[in-house]
Amino acid sequence: MSKKLEEKQRRRLAEERKRDELRKAARRRNLTTSGVALLVAAGVVTAIVMQRQAEEGPAAAVGVSERQAGCTGVQEHEEMGATHIDVGAPHEPYGAPAPTSGPHYAGDAGPVDPGFYEEPIPPEGAIHNLEHGMIVIWYSPDAPEEEIANIEEITDQERFATVALPYPGLQTDKNFVLTAWTVSQECDQVSQDVVDEFRRNYQGKLGPEPLTDTFEG
Repeated sequence: MSKKLEEKQRRRLAEERKRDELRKAARRRNLTTSGVALLVAAGVVTAIVMQRQAEEGPAAAVGVSERQAGCTGVQEHEEMGATHIDVGAPHEPYGAPAPTSGPHYAGDAGPVDPGFYEEPIPPEGAIHNLEHGMIVIWYSPDAPEEEIANIEEITDQERFATVALPYPGLQTDKNFVLTAWTVSQECDQVSQDVVDEFRRNYQGKLGPEPLTDTFEG
């Protein structure tokens, strides 16, 4: 075999190895993306709840029973749009009892990192999370410390898909409001059963851009 042919075969084999590596890398990225999307998807919420109950038992449930929680029924709200606005830009007031849709920040200002917040943050950032199918819990800054602690615990159960923040503009006598895109439920006390049901029904199912793991735009 000539040196020219050998060199050609080496180049071909090198190119094939490179293509194989690129295909494997693409498969890994796709699996990662799919995994994140499935975690946010409502169907997996049921599995998470069942696994948590199996591993930790009934004693791990946060808060009180559904009957004791003092929750309203789930309310549906008219969508206020999903316009991206600059930080500080004026916009129409959000609806009551807490934001469920509307103009919101993009880029570095939104969506915000999922998790529990002790200090108020601009609601325009968290509304972007709603747009992507997340659950946002808006709680009164004057809520009892025990309830705030329970809200933090319930948020920690699914930090990848839940935001909880104090909201001085809360328009209800209840201590907090569970929200997804265009729906809300007001409660006096945290109930594991109520929160699990809300997540099963709405997490990853509502919002113009659900199941987005990159959170861009």
